[in-house]
Amino acid sequence: MENGRVKKRGKLWVVDLGKAITKIVIGAINENGVILIQNYWIEKTPADVFTDKAPGKNMDLMVFLRGLLKEHHHGDELMLVINHENMILESFAFPMMDIDEVKDAVRWKMRVSIPQGFEQWRIDFLARKRIDVFKLLGVDDRKLDVLGIAVPKNVLADFQGIFKGAKHTLKIIEPQFLGLGKFLQKLGEKNNLIIDMGCTTTRLLFYTDGFFQEERRINTVTSNDLESFLMPVIDAVKESFYSPLSLARGGFENDTVFLSGGGSLNSGVVEYFGEKINRKITMLSALGRDSELFEFQKEVKEEELCLLMSCLGGMLGWPNKPE
Repeated sequence: MENGRVKKRGKLWVVDLGKAITKIVIGAINENGVILIQNYWIEKTPADVFTDKAPGKNMDLMVFLRGLLKEHHHGDELMLVINHENMILESFAFPMMDIDEVKDAVRWKMRVSIPQGFEQWRIDFLARKRIDVFKLLGVDDRKLDVLGIAVPKNVLADFQGIFKGAKHTLKIIEPQFLGLGKFLQKLGEKNNLIIDMGCTTTRLLFYTDGFFQEERRINTVTSNDLESFLMPVIDAVKESFYSPLSLARGGFENDTVFLSGGGSLNSGVVEYFGEKINRKITMLSALGRDSELFEFQKEVKEEELCLLMSCLGGMLGWPNKPE
């Protein structure tokens, strides 16, 4: 409250600036803690801008974003969710240690994945406590599950330059999978396999009790032939059933298998996946429709909701709460 008046709360804009499609969602939190989705945009990203050696200075991209963000006000917050091809995710298990020790351990471990130019990468991590109970021994084994995240500093600088050129300042940059993890956690999901199909890359992500781990990535080639398009992904999924990461978490025979991303919208994809891996496949966007986390102020089509899931995930955990 300022000068006896209630200060008007700003909105959160979440942007997913993809190579093929850009998605933007505007939201605000009501008095019940529900996120009101006030508007959204789904637009084709200008062609070939990310093949530019300096996308952070690409005028076409800046003008494109400036037009989409013209309703953004000074008091609003602005978040970018990223799923960059050069982002590296690695999972580790450490004995219990303090935060500074975890930081040093993660940097040491990530050097294996980044043998050259290590100082040119931004390193961050997520950690959670894991307690394994050994009933016969009567003791608890306390460990830390840690997810290391590495993004080239020049990639972050490019994104910041794009938004600065569009006359806006980024307040938050967040990996896309973090939002998906927050989403599943709030819905009480326990163990899941997420098949996230982008325009050129498919990621297989394990989700276990609030924690995401990337199992593998598969390069995909757009094809009118459904089998040619999907078989590399299906083969990878079958291999993932028996991967060290899967076996370490007890397998995922009882997991829910979710499909997400623009590539999943092609006709027949859900049915083909279910037939080939002999599992029920659920569209991740169905959770967005059925949850009580969001209230949409205008009608959203199913295919639009599928594309907007990355932005909706970014909305969760927004620090602003209703007064």
